[in-house]
Amino acid sequence: MAMGFRSNIFDPLLVGSQILALQCCFYVTMGLWLVLADMIAGIQLSVDQLFDYKEFEGPHDGWLVMGAVALNAFSTALAMWWIVRRAKLCLDFSITVYLLHLLLSVLYGGLPHSWAWWITNTASLVITVVVGEFLCMRSELAAIPVTGEAKT
Repeated sequence: MAMGFRSNIFDPLLVGSQILALQCCFYVTMGLWLVLADMIAGIQLSVDQLFDYKEFEGPHDGWLVMGAVALNAFSTALAMWWIVRRAKLCLDFSITVYLLHLLLSVLYGGLPHSWAWWITNTASLVITVVVGEFLCMRSELAAIPVTGEAKT
């Protein structure tokens, strides 16, 4: 069994660490986007904005939460590019992040009954996958510079 470049040996500790790191980045950047949106709108920051689907239904602050979730998709894609660095794993990691978010949201406020919650999070998942794969693919396909002459 060769231990070459990008070997296909399953490492559960690495995968678990990457999932944990990506989930942390997801919530940290979501919190930062929500803080920014709440500061602009003058709304009180709440943990409900992270986990409660009812926050998507407000007349004014619902749009802010949806915007923060959409912007967070780009932040999560950047974090995925930085942490995972494999285009073929972007779909798996993105679905894992959003399924864990769904699980935590269900535990916090019950199963989301808002169409806005489902549409926003599904669109954010798609954005995360597409942008993450694009960034990772660009890194994987970058030219490897060959300088100097071959040594004999």
